[in-house]
Amino acid sequence: MAEKNRQHYVPKFYLRNFSDSVKAIDTYNITNSKYIPNASIKDMCQKHNFYGADKKMENFLNEEIEAKASSIIRRILDTNEFPNNMEDYLHLVMFLLVSEARNLKHADSTNNMADYVAKTIMKEHPDFKNFDLEEFKIELNEPANHSIEAAIEGVRFVHDLVPLLIVEQTGARRFITSDNPLIRYNSFYITKRYPGGFGYINRGMQFFFPISSQKCILLYDSLAYEIPEAKDGVLTLRKARDVDQLNEFFYFNAYNNVFFNQKTKKEYIEGIHFRNSRTPKIKELEREISSFKSVDSDGKLIHFSQNKISKRVNFSWIKISKYANDLKIPSHMGGINRTENHFIREFLQKEKIMFEKNHPSFKERYYRADKSQG
Repeated sequence: MAEKNRQHYVPKFYLRNFSDSVKAIDTYNITNSKYIPNASIKDMCQKHNFYGADKKMENFLNEEIEAKASSIIRRILDTNEFPNNMEDYLHLVMFLLVSEARNLKHADSTNNMADYVAKTIMKEHPDFKNFDLEEFKIELNEPANHSIEAAIEGVRFVHDLVPLLIVEQTGARRFITSDNPLIRYNSFYITKRYPGGFGYINRGMQFFFPISSQKCILLYDSLAYEIPEAKDGVLTLRKARDVDQLNEFFYFNAYNNVFFNQKTKKEYIEGIHFRNSRTPKIKELEREISSFKSVDSDGKLIHFSQNKISKRVNFSWIKISKYANDLKIPSHMGGINRTENHFIREFLQKEKIMFEKNHPSFKERYYRADKSQG
C-alpha cells in the first residue's frame, strides 16, 4: 500500500536520463553535505500522497504529461532537434513549466506563505489572543495542484521564447541536475540590476532545463539575447569551464538534492558545494516573505516572492543584444515585458482595466495633493 501511495514530484524517467543505470543515480544531499552513490531512483523525489490520495492529479501527470513528454525528450536526445509539430513543442514547454510547479520546493513555498498570512491575520483576532501560533503550522491540502494548473495556463505566455539545445562535448564533464530542475533566470534584468524579472511575461526571460548528462534545453528571449555560436538551434560546448559554470548554476537552484551521472566524481560535486557555502540557498524560505507597515492604515503589506537565482552569472556564449541594451529601464518596479506576444498584450490590457476599475486614479490623487499644498 505504501508503494502505491508514493508520488514522485520529479519523474523517474527524467532522472534515468542522467544515470548509467535504470534503477540508481548518484546523489548529493545539500543539507547534510552527504554523497550517496547509486541512490535508488524510485526512492528519490517522492512523498506520500503528495498530489492527493485520490490519485487524480498523479494519474493526470503520468498519463497526460509525462508519457508524451518522455518520448518527445527521447527524440530530442536522439536527433538534437526540437519537435516540428507545434502540438508536440507546446507539450514540451508545458512539461518544463509543470516540472517547476509540481515539485516539493514550490509546494513548500506555497505552504510557507499560507502559514505566514494566516497567522498574521490570527494575531489580530481576539479569539486567538491566548494561542501560541508557533506551536503549529498551517498548510494547504495538495499545495502543488493549483500551481500545476497555473503552469499549464502559462504556456501561452512563453511560447514565443526561442528553444536552444546546449550540448556538452568536452569529453571530461557531464551536466548535473537537481530536485528543482527548471531554472528561471534573467541575465538582462540582473545585468541592469533591475529587481525581479522572473515572470513568464518579462523581457529577457530564460528557462534552463537539463534533460540528460550531456544535453540541456534553454528557452530564451531572442530580442534580448544573441548567441553567435549557435547553429540550427544547437550550441555545442567544448570548454570544460563552460560546463562547470552551468553545473554550478544548476546547483544554485537545487532544493535538497543534486543528481549526477556515475562518471562524475564525488570530489567534483563537493567542490561546487563547498565553494558556494555562503551563496544564498533556494531552500531558505524565510527570505521569500517580507512585511511592511502600511502608511495610511494600521494594516500590513505582505510581499511574497519565491527564491530564484539572483547571482550574476556571465555565460561566455550569450550576449545581451543592442536592442535590449538600448531599452530604457523604468524607475518603477512594473518591469519591461515582451509585448510582441499577443497573449501577453491581452493579459496586460485586462490587468490595466481591472486596476483602473478597482483603484482611484493615482494621477488624480497626486494632482489633488499638489493643489492643496499650493
